[in-house]
Amino acid sequence: MSATAELPAAVVTAVARHAGGVEGIERLGGLSGRTVVAVHGRWRTVVVKGPVTRVEVAAATELVDPLARHGVRVPRTLAVVDATGDSAGDDWVVMEHLPRALPRERWGADGRVVDMLRGLHAMPRELVEHLSDRYRPRWDPSLTAAACVALDADQATAGRLADLAERAQDLFFPDRVVSGDPNPLNWRLDDHDSPVLVDWERITVASPAIDLAIVLPGLPDREAAASMVAAYGNDALGVDDILLAKAWTVVELAATAAAGSAAREVIEQIRASFLDWLDVGPP
Repeated sequence: MSATAELPAAVVTAVARHAGGVEGIERLGGLSGRTVVAVHGRWRTVVVKGPVTRVEVAAATELVDPLARHGVRVPRTLAVVDATGDSAGDDWVVMEHLPRALPRERWGADGRVVDMLRGLHAMPRELVEHLSDRYRPRWDPSLTAAACVALDADQATAGRLADLAERAQDLFFPDRVVSGDPNPLNWRLDDHDSPVLVDWERITVASPAIDLAIVLPGLPDREAAASMVAAYGNDALGVDDILLAKAWTVVELAATAAAGSAAREVIEQIRASFLDWLDVGPP
């Protein structure tokens, strides 16, 4: 893979400065549609992501210290590069490479992951609320309608989703700082086996139930949701909150997944299971 074909020239220059040139590029996974690659240099490997939002730039710069004070480990930022040089928002982030994925046996209500999320949720909201272009989760009729098209849902399912949407509105109240996407694939391990959350594109303010639902893999039953609630230890959150949030995550993914995208492939794979789960999972 040619570096010049994958990365802007200014980014290649920054990578060379921190990694000792570009000897190879490895595309990393993800559903965002952004370029996320591991770049192998003579000295070390770094990760490059871009173009990123101003919110993710903030998470890589001004929010690093507050996150650390609350026990939240994020990748070390090596450089933020304006690829165009005209402040047009074409920013790329060069960050440390953490090659070790969170092992599957730690997916779900892992104590150290939950502890980190609890610390994140304790951060002052004003640190994130001022970010004008931050992600704002919602579940309105237009989201339900778009999801029903992607899911090829019948009228009964559409009605069920509309009912769940009405019940889920408290999830979107700006209550706590949340990651917005702490799914198991967005965690890595550092040299001390501590979890590191690597994707901050959707940091926002909402209910902690959103993060806890996303951490749970697949379509959890009530027992799995109860285990998460117990691990988190907040009496204000219940099993129904977790399951409603999980239903919303699938609806949002279905509604926003472009035809032919990796996200749409995921929806096609889980469609039948999700429609069955709607009958036994959410309240």
